[in-house]
Amino acid sequence: MSSTIEPANIPDKVAWNRVAEYYGIAFGFACLLGLGLWLAGANLISGAAAPVFQLTLAFFYMPLPFVAALIVEKRAGRGYLLGVEKRTILRNIGRVALISFTVSIAVYLANLGVTLLLGNILGIKGVGELVATQAGVIRAITESMPAAATQANLANTPPVALLYVLGPLVGIVAGFTINGLFAFSEEYGWRGVLMDELKPLGSVRANLLTGVMWGLWHAPVIVLGFNYGAERGWGILMMCVTMTPLSFILWRAREHSRSVVAPAIIHGAFNGFAGFFLFFTIGRAPLMAVPAGIAGALALTVIAVVMWRVFKPAPALEPAADRSAASLELATE
Repeated sequence: MSSTIEPANIPDKVAWNRVAEYYGIAFGFACLLGLGLWLAGANLISGAAAPVFQLTLAFFYMPLPFVAALIVEKRAGRGYLLGVEKRTILRNIGRVALISFTVSIAVYLANLGVTLLLGNILGIKGVGELVATQAGVIRAITESMPAAATQANLANTPPVALLYVLGPLVGIVAGFTINGLFAFSEEYGWRGVLMDELKPLGSVRANLLTGVMWGLWHAPVIVLGFNYGAERGWGILMMCVTMTPLSFILWRAREHSRSVVAPAIIHGAFNGFAGFFLFFTIGRAPLMAVPAGIAGALALTVIAVVMWRVFKPAPALEPAADRSAASLELATE
């Protein structure tokens, strides 16, 4: 597999001590944070404390890979990827914008298509069915978000067609703004520093390992009921299954755009539109339905396969492993 780093700059073998250090920091502190949330004892997922939970994830949980990556880079003494990103992002802005927009829309449409095929046409239980009427939207909200199914909320639900359009629109806007900013803190670690460390394994094996590690990193909040409710054990496994094809997608976005910003935008857009499926799918089960169940993993796998054929890695503008000069420039400005 070709890559954005010149072959001469790819190390001969993985420095497993740095990989272990990175994951020990990212996952270790995730466990401590999850323990703290659990000890708080409140219903953090859907209760009155849910906004506190969301803010905790955004400001303390999601930045952990970024912090871990910076520590590993500091100890390695090779400079920072952040400096390289600063020097090259403006020269890659077109590639970043194009692949971010295209892939985000494709992932959304793939989730819709897989649900339509498996749920509406084949009738596979748990995948859910897309609705086409306002009554269907009301049923979807009542099933998926009973706490939000008040008479006032149900009476003010947007038209079903508008919901289908708002999904990708909100996702794209969020991906290019606030969600993308928070997702960058994850992507700098997973598709940035960690994947650079794992390059000697080759793109396929490196992404398989990264996908599993990334999925397991979500375990502390899945245990609290995030994403899969009471299906905690199977939920952790399903998160690994889902995050693996998503890792392939995000890595190819970085390779094609020469920047970690592109996977951050796609990641942010994915988070932005994920909740919309609760408004227009009925009969869904978290382990089966999109975006984080088996159907979601299938949709992501389809996009990953297409991406690896359509979006080829771009030639490097400069040796990406030469970070010392970029870091010096970053420090002295």
